[in-house]
Amino acid sequence: MSRLLHSSWSLAVLCPLTAALGCGSPELPEAPTALVERGPLERIVVATGTVEPAVEVEVRPRIPGILERILVEAGESVEGGQVLVEIEKDLLQAQVREAEAALQAAAVEQRYAAIELRRVQELERTGATSQKKLDDARSRFEQAQANRARAEASLDTLKTQLGYASVVAPMAGRVLEVHEEEGSAVSPVTSVTGDTLLLTLAGTEALRLEGLVDENEVVRVALGQPARIRTEAFGDRVFKGRVSEIAPMGERIQNVTYFEVEITITDDDARLLRPRMSGDGEIVAETIEDALSVPETALRYEGAEVYVEVRNGEGFGRRSVKVGVVDRDRVQLLEGVQEGEEVRLQ
Repeated sequence: MSRLLHSSWSLAVLCPLTAALGCGSPELPEAPTALVERGPLERIVVATGTVEPAVEVEVRPRIPGILERILVEAGESVEGGQVLVEIEKDLLQAQVREAEAALQAAAVEQRYAAIELRRVQELERTGATSQKKLDDARSRFEQAQANRARAEASLDTLKTQLGYASVVAPMAGRVLEVHEEEGSAVSPVTSVTGDTLLLTLAGTEALRLEGLVDENEVVRVALGQPARIRTEAFGDRVFKGRVSEIAPMGERIQNVTYFEVEITITDDDARLLRPRMSGDGEIVAETIEDALSVPETALRYEGAEVYVEVRNGEGFGRRSVKVGVVDRDRVQLLEGVQEGEEVRLQ
C-alpha cells in the first residue's frame, strides 16, 4: 500500500514538471525542405585583392636642392601640368643671371672678331697684309663663335634646371602619398647615391582589381570574362568589370600556388572607388541557363558518395546524385533528381 502511494505521488510530482514539455513522448520538429528548381546558375571564380590604378607614377626631382613648398596633399586630385612641389631656386636664378651676362660678353667678343676679320680680309685683297694675319683673324672669329655657342648652351641648361624647380604632375590623377616634408634636402634622378621620391600619383581614368586566384580555379578563367567587384567600403554595392590579364606564372604563398588576375573596372561609377581598397572580383566563368539545383544544405556525404533525401510518401528516401556547378548557396545536380521533387535540408 505504501509503495502504491509513493508511485502515485511520484507521478503527481513529475507530470507538472514535464507539462511545459508535454507529458509522454514529445514529437521532434520536422526538418526543413526545399524543392528541386530549374533555372540559370553561374560558376563563379573569386579573385581576392585590392583596387589599384592602371597607371601609377612616382614623382622624383630632376635637380638637387631644398624642398621649399609642397602644394598638394594625399588624396587630392590634380590636373596634368599642375605644380605639385617647388624646390628652392634662388641659387639657380643667380646662376641664370650670371650666364646671361657671360652670353652678352661672348656676343660682344664675336661681333668685334667679325669686324676685325672683315678688315683683314680687305687688307689681304689689296696685298697690304699677309695670309698668316688673315688666318689668325679667322681663327679668333671662329673661337668667338664657339664661345658664344657655349654660353648659349650653358644658359639654356640653367634655364631648364630652373624650370625643374617647379615639379609638375605628369598626368591627371590623385595623390596617393606625399613622401617628403618642406625643408628636406632632395636628390635628383641622376644622382649616383640615390634619388628622392617626392610623391606617388595614381591615374584615375582607369582602375582595376588585382586579385589572387587559387591554382585549381584559374584554369576556368579567361580573358574578357565578365566580373562583379565588391568592396568592403561599399558593402553590397556591385561594380562591373572584365578580366583583362592573367599572370602566366603563379606564386607560392603558404604552400598554396596562386595566380594574379587583373580585372579592369568598367562601371560608370568606378570613380567612387579609391586605390588600395580591399575587394573581391566574382568572375563569371560559366553560365548554365537551364540547371536543376537544390540548396547546398540538401547535400549529404558518405565516403565518396554524395546523396540527398527525397520525399517518398510520408517519409524520405536516400538518392545518390552527381554535383555540377556551385553558385553560392545553390548546387547544380546533374543526375539523381527531377524538377519539383522535395528534398530534406540539414
